[in-house]
Amino acid sequence: MNWKEWSDFAKNETYWQNHEEHGLLKAEHVRDYVLRLWFEEELDVSIYELDFHPLINEDDPGEAFLSLREPERFRLVEGDYALIWPNPESGAYDENAIDLAPECVRFFCERYGKKLKGSGLALLAEHGQLATSV
Repeated sequence: MNWKEWSDFAKNETYWQNHEEHGLLKAEHVRDYVLRLWFEEELDVSIYELDFHPLINEDDPGEAFLSLREPERFRLVEGDYALIWPNPESGAYDENAIDLAPECVRFFCERYGKKLKGSGLALLAEHGQLATSV
């Protein structure tokens, strides 16, 4: 995983035109730095497993993410539209919380994650079985 790759992608304005992210429905700690992530799709859900170890421990995503190197802190993850690590002292989503936009999380899942379940519509489209007109 590469934070610079995401930063470069995020600067591409053409990607964001007419883009609608439904968001992250749920995040679950699996083991170590691996999370299981549920994304809302149109009429369905996609599920990925993603190992954040390379991003958090090998890359330099910024000072804000340094506390996630502590396994206890990393396990406090929640998925509520964005990927959120609440304030460990209060459990609140405040100035001491850490979050990642759902677009960023999806970007890393699609490039580096293990897809456990794809959206039925997306799978049909991938295999050319989705009708484009009625």
